[in-house]
Amino acid sequence: MNKGLFTLVIVLLPAILFSQNKVDTDSNYENRNGLQLNKHDDPANHAFVLMFNASTTFYTTKDPRINNFLNKYGYTAPQNIPVGLRIEFAGMPSGGKMIYSLNAGTIVSKQDISTADLLLGVYRRFFETKNFWILAGLALGEHFDRIVLTGNMPPSLDSLAKKYNTTLSLRRNGFITEPAIKVFWYPLKTKKFQLGIFAGVYYDLDFNSRWRVGYDPHNDNSFKNLRRSTSVSTEEEFGWVFSSGISICL
Repeated sequence: MNKGLFTLVIVLLPAILFSQNKVDTDSNYENRNGLQLNKHDDPANHAFVLMFNASTTFYTTKDPRINNFLNKYGYTAPQNIPVGLRIEFAGMPSGGKMIYSLNAGTIVSKQDISTADLLLGVYRRFFETKNFWILAGLALGEHFDRIVLTGNMPPSLDSLAKKYNTTLSLRRNGFITEPAIKVFWYPLKTKKFQLGIFAGVYYDLDFNSRWRVGYDPHNDNSFKNLRRSTSVSTEEEFGWVFSSGISICL
């Protein structure tokens, strides 16, 4: 985790330092489509714009190997198109086109594998009108999976559960990269507040690690890795993700 976050900061730092455009000091400006907008009507020209986005997400990424494992031993495998929730906090520096975000997501549809994503993103507004934005960019982060083995399991794992007299779990994590395009529409606007809706199309590339077997010694979500072979195969997951939700801009 620490190495992944360090790499993430190194990758994003040049974009953060050098990507901002010069602020337009005129009271009015003309956007690329020839529409005359007032400077103070555009959130990008406020001192600093904060965004909060909440969305429902639909995933097409799959790992057939772990799905086969879950089905074989009587666990609930992910649906064909799992449904998740995603929360995003973002900021836009004064006068800029760039938006920097932190987002976290998880799948909420019924399954016996818990998943979570944590990403940092950099996006650019390449089209805008008074109420309408289109962003494109890239997010990088880490993907987490966890399976609690409360039912049947392979003999090698069953013997470990008896040896340690505890409930075992399988865990894996991995690097995730996510190019995306997002469309925002803000029909409700005041001088300091905007409320709108948005939709996003993403392509997730999850580079999963091997499964690790262990247990939580203090029932506090800590994890003791037993460093034993799990005989459970893993696979990288690539696929489209679609989202829609609400956006609040301050």
